[in-house]
Amino acid sequence: MANHAEEDTLSPESTSERLAGVNNITIPSSWNETGYESYPPSLDGIRQFIHLACIWIGSPLNVMVASVIIRQRRLRNPRNTFWLGVIFCNLLAFANAVIEYIAFEQLNVTACLIFRITAGIPYTLLLVNLLLATLDRWVALTYPLFHRETITVKLVIVVQICFCTVVILLSTLPYWTKMIPLMGCGVDPRVLEWTTIVFLSLTLLSIMAQVQIYCRARTCLRRDLTHQLFNHHQHRINRLELEATVTLVCGVMSLCLFSLPYSAISMGDWICRRYLHPFSPIPHHNWCSAVQSTLPYLRELFLIHSVYNPIMYMIRSREFTNALCSIITCPESPKA
Repeated sequence: MANHAEEDTLSPESTSERLAGVNNITIPSSWNETGYESYPPSLDGIRQFIHLACIWIGSPLNVMVASVIIRQRRLRNPRNTFWLGVIFCNLLAFANAVIEYIAFEQLNVTACLIFRITAGIPYTLLLVNLLLATLDRWVALTYPLFHRETITVKLVIVVQICFCTVVILLSTLPYWTKMIPLMGCGVDPRVLEWTTIVFLSLTLLSIMAQVQIYCRARTCLRRDLTHQLFNHHQHRINRLELEATVTLVCGVMSLCLFSLPYSAISMGDWICRRYLHPFSPIPHHNWCSAVQSTLPYLRELFLIHSVYNPIMYMIRSREFTNALCSIITCPESPKA
């Protein structure tokens, strides 16, 4: 998603003006009039460091996880296929970060326009795939026989492709239908508002789905416990219940730390500019500047999320750990 306002403290030869002069394109009005900054995006030292660190650390991790899932036959199941989709979205986020960096560093108008169109797509796809993986777990708990007989790897791939296609088409709909003219690098406030609503909705849906799965898992475990007469069965069920709690904490915590802050603050910024500034005795960009100044840094949490995902998957998945160990110890038989 495109960044919100960051006040231009440069000289009259600002970044946007230089881009316009070099590439002979039309740059929309400044953030003082629209409520949002013009492009190319401004990356200060902190955000450049986060960009490069996440790209250099996260890309090898995600590629390694994807290669292990693809190579190991034992990992070719619906759950890991959903995670493969998450890994693909992580790599898209890093590619989008590279495009943003090129647009800023080289004042490249092509990279700037590409970033404008695709900025919100990778993280939207990531949230959609995380939600699909969560729904798959709910179906497996609620209808285990149906899940075992119906949910296959091919079906999962088809569902992922369909949802990703819908997301891409809807995200680019304003541009290819010419609802929003693609004449420059400036970001349109409507796109930011739509994307913020989508991010917040998907995040809240995922959190509610995680809680629902936890409640369902506890119900199933408690029901099984009433049919067991031996202590070792009770210990096993207690261990499974603890694992369900850890899964809930990891899933909800990641969404609350990486996704929810930007979505909530961005929504607050939108409310501030649209509904509160008419009642303010000072200009609305000063009234909301404290909120707006945090948004570019909160957006970096999306990249950190793409680094967190493969790390948490490697820690939490025993079958992945076993498959990785088999590759390390027996590289000559990767499909063993």
